[in-house]
Formats: sequence, C-alpha cells, structure tokens
Amino acid sequence: MTPIHQHRIDHPSAWTARTIGGKENMTMRLSGEQLDAIDDLLERTRHLAPQQVTRADFDHPVIGKLLWGLREVIMNGRGIVVIGGVTPQRYSEEEFQRIYWGFGTHLGIGAVQSAAGDRLGYVQNRDDDPVKRGYRSLRELHMHSDSYELVGLMSVRKAKSGGLSGMVSSLAIHNEILAARPDLLPPLYRGFRIASEEARFSSKAITDEAMPVFCAVAGKVSCMYEPSHMKNAAELVPGGMPEDLAEALDYFDGLANRDDLALRFVLEPGEMMLWHNYTNLHSRTAFEDDPHHKRLLLRLWLNVPEGRPVDPAFRMRAETYERIYREALDKSH
Repeated sequence: MTPIHQHRIDHPSAWTARTIGGKENMTMRLSGEQLDAIDDLLERTRHLAPQQVTRADFDHPVIGKLLWGLREVIMNGRGIVVIGGVTPQRYSEEEFQRIYWGFGTHLGIGAVQSAAGDRLGYVQNRDDDPVKRGYRSLRELHMHSDSYELVGLMSVRKAKSGGLSGMVSSLAIHNEILAARPDLLPPLYRGFRIASEEARFSSKAITDEAMPVFCAVAGKVSCMYEPSHMKNAAELVPGGMPEDLAEALDYFDGLANRDDLALRFVLEPGEMMLWHNYTNLHSRTAFEDDPHHKRLLLRLWLNVPEGRPVDPAFRMRAETYERIYREALDKSH
C-alpha cells in the first residue's frame, strides 16, 4: 500500500464539470490541412488491413505534430480530449477504423481486450455474448476504469435513443474525499481482490492480491476503479468485503455521478475521445438500438511504455485479459 496523498491535487487533471465547462471546451477540431494529411495517409496505407498499420506507416509531419500535442494533453495536462472533424460524409466505416488505429499507434501499443484477442474492440450490443461483458450490452455502465493506461472510444453509429457518455476526473473525486471524508481514503488505498466477468471462464477466477482504488507514486495520485470486480471477488472469499471499503465505494460512486463533477454527452459519429485511464473514469447510459442501424463505437486500450508511475497491482486487470487470451489460444490448438 502506497502512502496516502494528504494534499489537495491542484492540477488540470483534477478538473470538474464546473471548471471544464462542457464537451466543447475539451474538443479539438481538425483543420483542413490535418484532414488532407489524413487523406494522404489513408491512400498510403490502403493496401494494409487497418490493424496492420504501424506508427511508421501512419507517419506524416502534420499528423505527428498533432498527436504529439494530444499526447501532452492526455499524459501531462487535463488527461482527456475529444477530436472532431472526421465525419461519415467524408470517410467510410473502414476508414474510421484505419484513422482511429493509426492515431493510436502514436500514443501507445494496442492491447488485448477479450479472450478473442481483439485489439480494436467493437462496443455494441451482442445478445449472443456468453460472458455478458458490459460493453456488449444495452445496459447502463456505471463510472469505472478500464484495464490499460490510455483508453479511447470512436463513435461510428449512434443509438436510436440513450447511450450518453459520462466522464469524471478521479483526481477531483480524491480531492472531495480528502476534504469531506478523509477517513475513507485508507480502505480505498488498501483496495481488494478483483474477479472480472471473463475470468470466471478461465483457470483463475480471482486475483491473489488486492488492487488499490487509489495509489500515490512519485508524487502522482492514480486511480483504478471497478467496483463490480471487487464485489464479484467478495462473493468468493471468506468474510466478504470489509465494511469500511463497502462504505468507501458507495461514497466514491455518489461523488462520481455528481452533476458538478461529471460530464455527460453524446459522441457524434466520427468523434474520437481519448483519455488517461488512471486519472479519469467513464460511464454510459442505457440505450435503445435501431435494429437496422445498431449503435457502434470502436474502443482502444493502449499500453504506454514508461508511462505514469503507479502501484504494480494496477497491472493485474490487464494481465488477466492477456492470460485469458493465451488460454483461449492454447485451447484452439
């Protein structure tokens, strides 16, 4: 357990809905020059499948400068950016994938997201999903972290109704807990073991060690929040979840959904949102599909070599998906 950070975090990454002012204020719109550069890169990589494109393939002075600036915002600034300007009027769905994957190659290394080994995830309802992963459903997804350092979503098609994205700074939540209920920080820094939905179908349903919700390493506070995985684990261990942690998670969840802290908005088709997963949480409201035009978002999980310093236990979720994928490969051979 890392020492508890005892001071207010005064940094752009501890933003609130009140200070950031809405989706438009965190949106960067591509210029005509940048869109022309994207067109050039699409033409140069058309002979490759989208996920075969490497950073070297997607190298252009204009795009390189753009993505260096975006990386600074995500890694060292407020930690979240929406990119506008790519539209279905200009680009096909296959080109959406190529652009999105190409942007990702400048920010990190695409990571495995499921037993299927997909590195460009399809966020859409799947009635035939045996694992019942949240991103393959119509249901609401509460504020949570994903498994890797950088996460992104690109909208391809909107829902008939619903499907709003939610974002909140986990560092702003830390500030609120420190100010009002500092007694709840110790259980959040202590954490608990985790058990993902997909791990139930693998050789190991639950982690051996606890994963903290908060850690403070090298002067930086980071967060890994997925209460459903902790609650799954609590059903598998004697004694269940400690009372102080259960109270802390409930309090945390209430803060994460407060209107003065969290933003909620629709990602329009073609918009890309990228964020630092250790400083931001995300959610989604329930939605209804048009059967002929189903909601679809593309998802990236990006590993960042020499990224933000965090408690090594943060890697446990990522390692679970990597292990599940290896086991699935072994079974298929």
